[in-house]
Amino acid sequence: MSVNLDRMSGVPILTGLRVGAVLAACVVILAVAGLTPSFAWIPEFPLLLTATFIPLLGFGFAGYSSALTTHRAWDGMVAGAVAGVLSGATGGLAYVAFGRPILNLIVGPLVGAIGGALVGAISGLLTVRLRG
Repeated sequence: MSVNLDRMSGVPILTGLRVGAVLAACVVILAVAGLTPSFAWIPEFPLLLTATFIPLLGFGFAGYSSALTTHRAWDGMVAGAVAGVLSGATGGLAYVAFGRPILNLIVGPLVGAIGGALVGAISGLLTVRLRG
C-alpha cells in the first residue's frame, strides 16, 4: 500500500465538509444544552458521553466513507481531519459565545483536526484492509 499523494482528489475534502457540517450542528445543540444555565437540570455524564461519541462516530464515518470511495487510507485521514477542524471550530466559537476564554478559538480546531485525523486514519486503514 502506498500513499500516492500525486492522485489526491476532492473526495476526502467534500466528505469531511459534509460530515463536519452535521457534526457542527450537533456541537451547537450540545453546547446550548451543556453551557446555558436554563439546561442545568440535564445530567452531566450523559451529556459528556454524547459529546464524546458523536464526533468519534462522525470522524470514523468520514474516514470510512472516503476510504471506501477512493480505496486509500490517506483519504480517510484527510476527511476526518477536515470534519474535525469544522466541528472543533464550531465548538470553539460556541465556547467563546458563552463567555469562555478566547483560546478556545485556537484549541477547538487544533484538537478537532488531530482527533479527526487519528480516528479517520484508523477507520480508513481498517476499511482499506478489510475491503481489499
